[in-house]
Order: sequence, then C-alpha cells, then structure tokens
Amino acid sequence: MKGEFFMIRVRRVKPEDLPVVAELMHEALDPYYGGDHRAHAKRIVETAAKSTRDRKGHFSAAQLMFVAAEDREILGIINFVAKYQGTVKISPLIVREEARGKGVARMLLRKVEEYASRYRARQIYCTVSIKNTLAMSFFLAHGYVQAGLANRHYRADTDEIMLYKVVEHDGVFQEERVISVRPLEKVDEKQVKHLVISRLKPFFDGVDDRWVKALFDGYSRRDSRDPNEKYKLIWVAKSPDGTVLGVAAATPKKGEPIKLMPLVAEDIQAFSALVAELPSLLREYGHKLYTHTVPTSVEVETMQYHGWRIEAMMPEAYKRGVVTQQWGLVMEKEVMKTMRVKRQYFNAIMAGTKPLEVRVGYSNIKKIQKGQHIRLESARDHGVVEVVDVRMYKTFADMLKREPAGHIVPGNPAPASALNVLQSIYPKDKEALGVYVFQLKVVNKPISR
Repeated sequence: MKGEFFMIRVRRVKPEDLPVVAELMHEALDPYYGGDHRAHAKRIVETAAKSTRDRKGHFSAAQLMFVAAEDREILGIINFVAKYQGTVKISPLIVREEARGKGVARMLLRKVEEYASRYRARQIYCTVSIKNTLAMSFFLAHGYVQAGLANRHYRADTDEIMLYKVVEHDGVFQEERVISVRPLEKVDEKQVKHLVISRLKPFFDGVDDRWVKALFDGYSRRDSRDPNEKYKLIWVAKSPDGTVLGVAAATPKKGEPIKLMPLVAEDIQAFSALVAELPSLLREYGHKLYTHTVPTSVEVETMQYHGWRIEAMMPEAYKRGVVTQQWGLVMEKEVMKTMRVKRQYFNAIMAGTKPLEVRVGYSNIKKIQKGQHIRLESARDHGVVEVVDVRMYKTFADMLKREPAGHIVPGNPAPASALNVLQSIYPKDKEALGVYVFQLKVVNKPISR
C-alpha cells in the first residue's frame, strides 16, 4: 500500500531464506572471491538454521546467521562462527546495494558483537578484499584494526586484509591511572636505567650500564639536532607520584626516519600512553617512526590500534635464539595531538556534559591553540574534539572561582571537591606550571560498541 512503512527487523535465518541468501552471496562476493558462493550459502544456511553446530569445522564451536528484513525482503545478512579458541569470525557481512545507508550493516554487526560479549569472546575478526573499500571503511569506523595483509589470498589477483576487534581486554584497562608523558629529567635517570635494563636484557645483548649511559649522553646532545651527533630525545611515562612506568628514546636519522630504542613500559597502560603521544611530539623531527622490539600480544594490539605496521622479522639480530621485529609508523604531514582521559571523563566530554578539560602548563600543553582538533582516547575508544577556547590561571583555586566545577569534574561536585580531585592528579610543583582550561566541542563521537 502506498505510503506504508515497514520496520527493518533482524532475525535468525530460516531454511526458506536459502534461495535469496545464495543469490545475495553470489552477487556480493563474486567480484572479490573465487569459488562457488551458492554452495557456500547452502552449507552455512543449513547449519545455522538447523542446530548452529558446525560439524565440518574442526575449530568451530557454533555457527549463526542473521538476516535483516524489511517486510518480507531480505536487505542483508551476517554469518559468524564462534571458535573454540574464544574468538568469533565474521564470514560474510553483506548488505544489498539499494539498502545501504539505512543502518542495516550496523544492526547486523551489533548481533555478532552482542554474542561475543555475552559469551566473553576475546576478539572478533574477519577478512576484507583490498578492493572492497566500502567494507574496509565500515569496519575501521566501527573499531576494527588492521592486523595484516595476505597477498593473492582468496583470488590470484586480489590481496586480502585481515581485521580484528578486541572485545575483552582481560582486565588490561581495568584500573585506570593518571599517566603523564614528559621529557626525561635528571631525577628520573635511576628509575629509567633499571626499567630499560630489566625490560631489554632478556632480548637484546649488550644492554647494560654502559648502554644506558650512552642514551643519557645522547640526550645531553639533543639541542644540536644534528643526526651525525646521534642525539637522543627521551620521554618517560610517569604517575603523579613520580614513578617512571615507561620510557622511549628517539634517535632522528639521516633522511628523517626516527628510531625508537628503547620503547618499553612496566604495563600496557604506560606503553599505550607512549605510543599514543609520541607521534605528535616527534613529527617535527621526521616523517616516520620505527622500533626494534620483541613485543607481547597486548603491545602488538596497541601498536596496530595506533596505525603501526610490522615491517621485518629479524632472526638473531640482537640475541641468539630471539626473533626481533621491526615496526614502523609513517606519520601524516599534520599529526593530531592525542589526549588521554579516564573513561568517566571521556564519556562526559562526548555527551557534552563536561565541556572543560584542565591540564597544567607542560611545554606540549602550552602549544595547544584555539581551533585545534584533538584526538581524545580512553582505553580503546576515541573521539575528536575542537578547542573552542583556552583560558589560563595561576592556581586551581583561582580557576574554580571562575569556572563551573561541574563542567570540569563529572557529577556536579562542590568547588572544594573538584579542587581535591585536581590536586590528587597534579602535585603542587606541577600546579605551579600554571593551569590551562580548554573549552571543547565534540567533532566526532565514537561509534558505540
């Protein structure tokens, strides 16, 4: 009937859906993949519609398929397989061309993410043809990370991109801490020495007191900015009480790559802080970052999340029996500054209920200008804000006489309570650097998980 409205509904696949699903898979997949897509459709529809148990997949614990339908017309499908290893694979996600732009893909993707969360899967993964730029953009926009590229994989003339999204971080970001990335100070050197030697020695021969002294000597030559002097730029990730949790030493090279050696941390939160902030700190010194490392799985995920790519595997390059990896990040001409905030603050900023962010006058904070865009990060979520205004005060107390406490600390606290929160983050010597208030406007919100 003319003008009749039908709601899009996502439901489990039925046996009678097979003819439509088979044609949809053939039309959508044939440009990118070889093989009989109709036969593939028959197998997965029959499995998902009968028992969800995939009796032919030796790693498959369950297989489910959902369709998005408007009235009786199927607009899209998603098939996914739960693995015994605690992961979930999407294969495939398809939306009819004429149905795109209605949120169908997002509705279907939500089904697999709900399943993964309910059954505590570690991650969801999929592969996308390098030619399928629309699908690639969709997954990246929904928090999926590029793991790598398989050359001439499902078709002899087409490469395949591997993507994944972490669902459970196994408590990695459970306890949020305040971590500042600061230039090395003399008072940090003893802690840095211990951290560097303890973290690198198991994987790199020659890392000892002499090696660390050479790092500090290179740092003393940093004002030369002459690559032939092998000068170093050193940053540390520190807690408010001065504990050094991570360290990165950068050596700008001829031709403008920048080697990070070491890039180490006590835990993944400190490592993430360094990886997130180093590009904006180092862009003026070169066009590319690279590091030699033997990373943990969560360090690999952190680097991939921030756009790093593995470039080489080097057997016994630094120590017998150890494979060292080279990871690299090609930086954009203009690198957006990253600011890390706690989950509570991040959510409030993105919701518009916390329009003010307060920092102290570190050199990199002083460079932030009105109109600048900043990437806000909280664990593995991020959004983009614009700096609408910058205001400066001598102390937190002075600031709270003029700025609403509830716009700074969520929960509408009294000024005295907000002052206690700020002073617990920044000791007196840091407050003495000056107080900077950034008025923010949300430009890009994160897509909800």
